[in-house]
Amino acid sequence: MIVLDTSALIRFFTNDIPSKAVLARQLIESEQQIAIPDLVFPELEYVLMKVAKNASRIKVLHIFQYLISRKNIHVSKDVIDAVEIFQTSKLDMADCLIAAAVKDKNRLASFDQQLLATAGKKGHIFSEKVFSNS
Repeated sequence: MIVLDTSALIRFFTNDIPSKAVLARQLIESEQQIAIPDLVFPELEYVLMKVAKNASRIKVLHIFQYLISRKNIHVSKDVIDAVEIFQTSKLDMADCLIAAAVKDKNRLASFDQQLLATAGKKGHIFSEKVFSNS
């Protein structure tokens, strides 16, 4: 199995370096089995929306959906759940992955109210005692 990183996907989706985009396209559209690590998805969102500045949230969603729909591309269940959350929330992909990771858990320790609401979990109550040295 081949592990695909963010840079290859950026070349594929932006065609900013055509010679590399062709190679990435050949691989992605081949029958080679490809794995994409979870971390690639928030990186891809960041680069497309913040650095390249040419992608809207809906375009990024379509890119995510394309990747998870390919039969030769393997992603974790958390990524599949996170793409669903990304589609129905305003959270960035990193927070969507966190929400997906706690989907079947009881608690999420966070101060981010939007993340807590989306994850549907009660947050851990932090107190001064938790952070004291004694």
